[in-house]
Amino acid sequence: MKSLLIKSAIASGVVLSLATLSRPAMAASFAISIENAGVQNANLSNLVDAHIQTFDAQAQGYSATGFQWKDGTKNIGSYKDTLIMNPDQYGAAGGTGKYFDVDTNRSGNDQKVSTLNLTSPQSYFGLWWSAGDANNVLTFLSQGQTVFSMTTADVVNYIAGLSNKASYYGNPNSAFKNQDSGEPFAFINFYDVGGTFDQVQFTNIGGTGFESDNHTVAAGYKSITGDVVTAAVPESSSVLGVFVIGFVGATSVMTRRVKKKSVLQLS
Repeated sequence: MKSLLIKSAIASGVVLSLATLSRPAMAASFAISIENAGVQNANLSNLVDAHIQTFDAQAQGYSATGFQWKDGTKNIGSYKDTLIMNPDQYGAAGGTGKYFDVDTNRSGNDQKVSTLNLTSPQSYFGLWWSAGDANNVLTFLSQGQTVFSMTTADVVNYIAGLSNKASYYGNPNSAFKNQDSGEPFAFINFYDVGGTFDQVQFTNIGGTGFESDNHTVAAGYKSITGDVVTAAVPESSSVLGVFVIGFVGATSVMTRRVKKKSVLQLS
């Protein structure tokens, strides 16, 4: 009987641990960094199976249905509720082509959110964030559950604390050099160090726009590059904690049963 109870205790702990391991990675498992001022592309040599969306081939204007993202014959995913803009002081990497925006006013359709659905799980996402402000939100999901959400106020505050903060402000491209000088421009990296995601939502919570370009996804990465804005917090301690709680709880039940048996024997 005692052997059976011990096995039950161990099994309970294992079940709880597996439940924790199988859930989507939580927010603490993401690391966020920015590249040097003026950089407008991801560090591709650091990425595994990377794909870039430049938006240059997309039609200008708003589309509720969005478009499919293909890299050659490979289907990367699809965008929904998109606003594509021609180059101006607010966006377009290199000052040419087109760029992605979420803007209630410019869309003419009260656009507040745009969604990227990915056909396979990814562990890295990057974008050139242009004409940045504190009202932009990125949310990462896995199987319909939010695994991470961040407001770009964190990046704005980080850049404000840099000794070379002035180099991030104003459009860096020659066609619009130093225009929109009151807003930062930076390439932001998002590393999921504790799992993967299959959807990214872009939300603008203010009356401004959420301009970006060169969206990059990758199945893996070699290391975390750039200046770290937010460091990931390892989840191993929380997993161990749940295992211990489950084991202790089950052991407590076992102990109560043993004590009860002893009392019955004495009586």
